[in-house]
Amino acid sequence: MITFDASPTVYWALVYAFVVLVIGLNLRKRVSLALYLPAAALILVLMRLPALVLNRELNADESQMISHAITLFQHPVYWRSVDGTTIGPLDNYLLAIPRLLGFQLDYVSARVMGLLCGLGALYFYFVAIRRWFGNATARISLLIPLIFLAFTQELDFVHYSSEQVPLLLLSLCLALVARISIQKSPSAWPAFGLGFVAGMIPFAKVQAVPQALVLVLGGLYLTYQQYRQTRNSTPLLVLLVGGIIFLVMALLWMLANGVFQDFIDFYILGNAVYAAGAGLDTGPSQFGRLVLASPDFTALLIITSVVLVVGLLAGGRTLTKTPSSSQNLFISLLLLGYGLAAVYAATKSGNVFVHYLNFCIYPLALASALGVQRVSTQRLLALVGPMLLLGWFGLNDAISFYQSRQLNALVSVDATTLLQSPVVKALAPYTRPNDQMVVWGWQCRYYVEAQLAQGTAENHSGRDVFQHPMRDQYRERYLSDMRRNRPAIFLDAVGKNSLWLQNVSTQGHEVFPALATYVAANYQYIGDVDGTRLYVRNDRVSAGR
Repeated sequence: MITFDASPTVYWALVYAFVVLVIGLNLRKRVSLALYLPAAALILVLMRLPALVLNRELNADESQMISHAITLFQHPVYWRSVDGTTIGPLDNYLLAIPRLLGFQLDYVSARVMGLLCGLGALYFYFVAIRRWFGNATARISLLIPLIFLAFTQELDFVHYSSEQVPLLLLSLCLALVARISIQKSPSAWPAFGLGFVAGMIPFAKVQAVPQALVLVLGGLYLTYQQYRQTRNSTPLLVLLVGGIIFLVMALLWMLANGVFQDFIDFYILGNAVYAAGAGLDTGPSQFGRLVLASPDFTALLIITSVVLVVGLLAGGRTLTKTPSSSQNLFISLLLLGYGLAAVYAATKSGNVFVHYLNFCIYPLALASALGVQRVSTQRLLALVGPMLLLGWFGLNDAISFYQSRQLNALVSVDATTLLQSPVVKALAPYTRPNDQMVVWGWQCRYYVEAQLAQGTAENHSGRDVFQHPMRDQYRERYLSDMRRNRPAIFLDAVGKNSLWLQNVSTQGHEVFPALATYVAANYQYIGDVDGTRLYVRNDRVSAGR
């Protein structure tokens, strides 16, 4: 298998040269999209290869979602076997697809699925810009998010995150809104598609709902205006019908599987508790903290702002392909609302998780597209944004290479196969295929390394330990799952290897007395392995001896 060391100098140089060539194609008046779009996709694939072949955890969320996928492959009812807390079922079901094709569910398969989502989001973003602003602007505007996503090595934008499926769905919604806005006669299918896809977004990540709502409101306005002009109400009605179909399907599925109350308690109310961290008054300062935590995103924000301002000041073209003051105003307000909703989504929880800024990448790219459109006939000026962004990454790579001879932060030498930590090696003699395991604490990597399904809906214990209004409900379900599934292995990972939960005396499983009693009665303590306490179900103890 291909691997990357810390300094793949020739590879880096060739990719940079290829990107410059793709940027240069925009100096031509006519460029074949059948050539341009695959070339753009290849840029993202080439620069993401170091992450794709690195079979190691880059962010704890990756292990959390892969663990869910492993579990869902064996026990496919979400909210019974799996609770992704803030992460919806669509993100996790997607990760189970490689297993259906015969592949192991690991960090490689997850990032491949993330890459496919990223390519899809870029394509639908391109389609939207092309419909509004034309081919030339779309080609150049595509380069802004493409270069950022391809060349950033900040792990929050590289790992498989719970934002990637929502971003794909949001970009598709954006393309459908653009389609509705330019159609000469009312058509039902784009309106229905917008409603249906937007209805899926709450089941990918509730955090993306504000942006979806902005796009749906835009679609409702457009279809209402069509009704006023033509008296054809079909697009408006099918948009509304499409919006509830997926919800109805999901509700029927939940009722049939007896998990509707879990959906209400642990997804709706659980997300409400999580999202209580910040309000509108603290949003700007929270956004500032997020931006300052990411130098690459800071560069993106500055460069796209420069492109927009330069375009507005220097350009003389109308905003859209078909000049209309009402359409110009609609697009401007839609994109402004979309951007504000993205900032709200990124800041509402109050947590400084840089990967939340994924929601803001495309709104910034859309803002730069407004500027590019105004100067699209002045090709060198229109290409300033992509060239500045590529220059930012090139300068960073040059400095890194000069200081440490390192270009690549994602070294995959001896790291292309799934690692087995000492803890996982120690539990292996006691397990069988299709067993379940429980990890108390916050170390979901053990599930992935062992390829074992979860024995409780949650694969980390944060909501069972930290004080919040629903802690008793989470604990009640946790113990109920233990009794129902009787997992072969129970690990107490609280300590040095656990994320956030590291104080054994105040966060170990003994702080939940009912759980401690159950474990003591049904499991035998085998020993401490690398700071993790290993317990094996009584009937399995002899198997490992």
